[in-house]
Amino acid sequence: MAEIRYCELCKRNVEPTKKFNWLVFIFMCGIFYLPFYWMKKKGCPICGTSHLSAPKPE
Repeated sequence: MAEIRYCELCKRNVEPTKKFNWLVFIFMCGIFYLPFYWMKKKGCPICGTSHLSAPKPE
């Protein structure tokens, strides 16, 4: 089951996601991008912010 969080900017419950960045991937020559991607924080799929809190009941 997905982890649901509350986005402070969108004012709604969302499922945090990571977005793959092809430009950084090509610039960092592939294999060096993997640690960068794993350390990257998950963010709101709508606005992209990483300021998420516990989900609020609807």
